[in-house]
This record gives sequence, structure tokens and C-alpha cells, in this order.
Amino acid sequence: MGTVIPGERYEAAVSVGTNPTFSGRTRTVEAFVLDTNADLYGQHVAVDFVARIRGMEKFESVEDLVVAMEADTERARSILAAH
Repeated sequence: MGTVIPGERYEAAVSVGTNPTFSGRTRTVEAFVLDTNADLYGQHVAVDFVARIRGMEKFESVEDLVVAMEADTERARSILAAH
């Protein structure tokens, strides 16, 4: 979950890593905020990590990556619902 200044709280699935499917080398942190269409780009956020879903993987195709991300998002929803 992340807290956006001035204090709104949003649930999110977060990726920390290098994005190996696209030959990424730079480590990034990306948060997919769940169930909102709020424009949070450019905002300062604090991220509270609740659980780890899986490690970084290199997928054979973008389609395989999308399927995994959808499963990760559903798993994140289940985990966050329990907290």
C-alpha cells in the first residue's frame, strides 16, 4: 500500500526490479494503484510493503507478462483484503 501526500491511502501492487522481459538493467519501483483512476504521476508517495508475491522473471512474450501481472494483481487484492 502507498500513502500519497496529503494522506490519502491507496492499495497497490508494486514491482521492484529491473524489468528483464524488456532487457532492463536499471532498478525501478513501479506501483499499480488498484481500483482508482486518480492521476498520481508526479506525487510523492510512501510505500508500505505488506507481502512479496514473486521474484523478477523474464517472460517469453508481452502477453505472458500481462497474464502474470493480472494474476499478481489478483493475489495482491487477496493479500490486502486480509490486512
